[in-house]
Amino acid sequence: MALVAIVLSAAKPAALEFESREYDFGTISESHDPVSHEYRFVNTLDEPVAVLSVSTGCGCTRPQYPIEPVKAGGKGVIKITFLPRGQRGEISKTIRVRYRAATARRSATVNLRLQGSVVPDAK
Repeated sequence: MALVAIVLSAAKPAALEFESREYDFGTISESHDPVSHEYRFVNTLDEPVAVLSVSTGCGCTRPQYPIEPVKAGGKGVIKITFLPRGQRGEISKTIRVRYRAATARRSATVNLRLQGSVVPDAK
């Protein structure tokens, strides 16, 4: 008779729980003022979490994020500002957030998304 052991690995909860990971700014003109959105999150761990970097992949999308670690159970905001001048068509930007818990050996990442459409100015 063979004994079989099955080990189920529980998925680790994300350290940063976002209210929403996507934002659609709709349709705007190329001369529209910059569009900003705040991605709000909660640190779900029992220890501080530091946001190490936020990369947008484009100079038209600028991030602001907490410099100090977010305390256990604390809230934070990552603000993304999109500059429409010089952009046209469907916009879909991936924002990569790299963070690390105080006792973690490695950093982790979460992706946010900003999308919309930019139409040329009427001439």
